[in-house]
Amino acid sequence: MSRFLVRSFHLVLIAFCGASALAQVNRQTIRGSVLDSDTRQPLPGATIVIFGSDPLQGTTTDVDGRFTLDGVATGRLDLQVRMLGYEEQVLANQLLNSAKELVLEVRMVESVAKLAEVEIVAPQRHGEVRNDMALLSARKISVEETSRIAGGINDPARMVSTFPGVAGDPGGNNTIVVRGNSPKGVQWRLEGMEIPNPNHFSDDGATGGPINVLNSDMIDDSEFYTGAFSAEYGNVYSAVFDMRLRNGNDRKREYTLKAGILGTDLTAEGPLPGVEGGSYLANYRYSTLALLDGAGIVDYQGVPKYTDAAFKVKVPTRSIGTFSLFGIGGRSSIAQQDKGVAGDTLFADNDYGSRMGVVGLTHTRTIGANSFVYSTIALSGNGSGNTYRESPSPGEEDLELRGEADLSKWTVRATTTWNTRLNANHKLRSGAILSVDNFRMFNRSWEPAAEALRTNLDRKGSATTVQAFSSWKWRWNEQWSMTSGMHLLYYDLNKAISIEPRIAMRYQMRPDQAFSFGAGLHARTASLMTQLVQVPDANGVFHQPNKDLGLTRALHAVLGYERMLAEDLQVKAELYYQHLYDLPVENDLGSSYSESNTVEWFSTRTLVNKGVGFNRGIELSAEKFFTRGYHFMATASISETRYKALDGEWRNGRFNMGTVANLLAGKEWKLGTAKGKDRTITSGFRYSVQGGQYRTPIDLQASILANDQREGSPAWSLKGEPVHKLDLVVSYRVGRPKVSHEFKADVQNVLNAQTPVGYYFDSRSQSIKSYDQLAMLPVLQYTLRF
Repeated sequence: MSRFLVRSFHLVLIAFCGASALAQVNRQTIRGSVLDSDTRQPLPGATIVIFGSDPLQGTTTDVDGRFTLDGVATGRLDLQVRMLGYEEQVLANQLLNSAKELVLEVRMVESVAKLAEVEIVAPQRHGEVRNDMALLSARKISVEETSRIAGGINDPARMVSTFPGVAGDPGGNNTIVVRGNSPKGVQWRLEGMEIPNPNHFSDDGATGGPINVLNSDMIDDSEFYTGAFSAEYGNVYSAVFDMRLRNGNDRKREYTLKAGILGTDLTAEGPLPGVEGGSYLANYRYSTLALLDGAGIVDYQGVPKYTDAAFKVKVPTRSIGTFSLFGIGGRSSIAQQDKGVAGDTLFADNDYGSRMGVVGLTHTRTIGANSFVYSTIALSGNGSGNTYRESPSPGEEDLELRGEADLSKWTVRATTTWNTRLNANHKLRSGAILSVDNFRMFNRSWEPAAEALRTNLDRKGSATTVQAFSSWKWRWNEQWSMTSGMHLLYYDLNKAISIEPRIAMRYQMRPDQAFSFGAGLHARTASLMTQLVQVPDANGVFHQPNKDLGLTRALHAVLGYERMLAEDLQVKAELYYQHLYDLPVENDLGSSYSESNTVEWFSTRTLVNKGVGFNRGIELSAEKFFTRGYHFMATASISETRYKALDGEWRNGRFNMGTVANLLAGKEWKLGTAKGKDRTITSGFRYSVQGGQYRTPIDLQASILANDQREGSPAWSLKGEPVHKLDLVVSYRVGRPKVSHEFKADVQNVLNAQTPVGYYFDSRSQSIKSYDQLAMLPVLQYTLRF
């Protein structure tokens, strides 16, 4: 009897301790839907299981393809999704927060090897994009990954500079160089359509900036492409950011508050009253430095001020599909004064501002059992302006106007894409894109030789671009797949036409090893400013020499190889060659000028499409995915970039950096649970090195005589020093029931390396000076989720 009492006591004690332990662990809900990737039809009966859960936690989807997993312990987890006749999906490294439900949309691909009562297990590819028409040179941009990579500061454009073949801007902007191409060749997309550059403090023609308008709390997992694009991507030859806004929580209201160096913002989301499955998501951010400046706490010679907002409203219907209304927008400005080193004399001032915005409506509707149509209509706008004044001579306090600009563009864009699955082996996708640009361009700049302002831009008007595409995917069997297609581009401003065939193939030799190949023609229109620039002839009559400037064109070919060395260790290699032709170069047989060496703005030179060039290189990467609490990645690329203008000489391109390499790693420590709190520390580093860009020497004596910078020779003959940078990130996350806190420090250039990255002629000192890479920058941030 006593032994029975003792044993019973032990069982009660164990049960009590177990219940206490469960009470100490924060738990949350995982919800979502499982859809057919090709038709967007819901998949009832799919199973969702949490890897490693003991006892096993899982569920199945209902008749509408929806699932719910309640009482899941917070932290990182992997989900396995299976469905008879479909390839298995693994959602790795999902971060479940105690303050936010995890809402997922899983898209499954029908297997080409359907067998009765057999579940098909496909090899998992880390970073694989949802767009199954892209077989290589493509990578998913995970929001979670962006937040934990050192130097990423929650900006996808900075995060992709860790990918092979991509180089960041050492000066501090998120501008990127991809495979030796000018940043002008990069395209930003949102919700399936091209948008203006979504960065604060950016000029027309640029594709980067210091701060992204897109807030990380609004973005869903997105995609980045570096070449050999599938047929749906047009008017681009360098790289594509294909971004998506996530949907808000359709069952409960949730909020996120962030305060840090880069801004203070609030995100709110929740269900739409009276709309089943409907949701809203909205964010607003304001510059923290502007707030401190308004309170009189900081006082610089120019405080950057910016604000941005974004929203998405999802409205599903029973009979006519799902609608989503979305928008993003931002404004930025800075007023600077040049008071010299002593700070007692005003030499110049400059007022600068930029803005961009997009508002659009998307519609997704299934057609029959095997097709769906995705359509979007949007209005976008962007522009910038500045007023620059300068003292006519030392000591004079009255400043005189030396330059001004007002650049504006509004675009109405409509797209529609039809997707249909003929069977498990064949899939078709076709679509059309119509863009109508309305513009107003005005710019005046100072001409030292004439000692007067000259109007370089003064035009209003419109331009229409029409694009159409069709692509076909053929999966011969489990090993072989192929995509092929055609893209058509017509630009009515200069009546230019481009017909661009594309093809890609993938051979899955073994479940852990694959080869791929892709090739295609690509083209991009010149910037409006370049085409609309006006210059005077010998009689002083202004004309537009570049109005009929044609398309920049490229032929891109890529050969790829990838292998899984272990379940969480992957190596990849890509060999590429890009032939550039019809490059805009100066119409002068003695000139070496090419637009392929520019980053932003425009030139007043007379240009013709007679330049050629090439980019070639090899990219290597080894990545250990985030498992067992840590990750690492090493990437390297070796490349060559050359071009030839009308002078007939092959030269180094500006972006012929040679070698670009990254080594990064991160570790997460769980400190245990105490009093209902989950405590986690995450740390990481990134060490990067990239070869310096080429530059043209400055002719000092000629610059002194002209009192303005003059280039020497030979062009693009001086290579910059290699740029080294070490970034560190540390975060401390505390989770409680229904609320979480995170304190994060992301420090760029920890060692404060000061490599010169540019040179200029300083008219005040009559000397050549340099500017260095971005100095050490600590980005601190506090996040509250509730």
